[in-house]
Amino acid sequence: MKLKNTLAIIVLSVLSTILMSALGGCHGIPIGTTETATVDQLKLKATGAGIVKADAKKTTYKIRCALCGFQSENKIILTPTVKTPYIIDWLCPNCGHGQIIMIQTFAQQPFSETSSLPDKSIPK
Repeated sequence: MKLKNTLAIIVLSVLSTILMSALGGCHGIPIGTTETATVDQLKLKATGAGIVKADAKKTTYKIRCALCGFQSENKIILTPTVKTPYIIDWLCPNCGHGQIIMIQTFAQQPFSETSSLPDKSIPK
């Protein structure tokens, strides 16, 4: 009889842990930030953080813990280049949860009206 009680307690503990993780985790990006930003012909994309503002020289971002929802203060970095993304392994000061923060820069493809139109040349 004790084995059944112990097994029931273990199953309930696992189920409650899963439920608490589903309800408490994945808080998204910090309030007042965006996942992407555009600077001139470059597009910045943040993973694990949110971009507050960005220009050609500096980018300001905030981090929100995916586990407890803690929001960091604004952090300022040099705007990453296309070849060198900004990557850090961040530990939440509130709960100790670790997450990888990455801010990447991509070159935007300039839109050309002629590149998307079919060739309408008249055969001779």
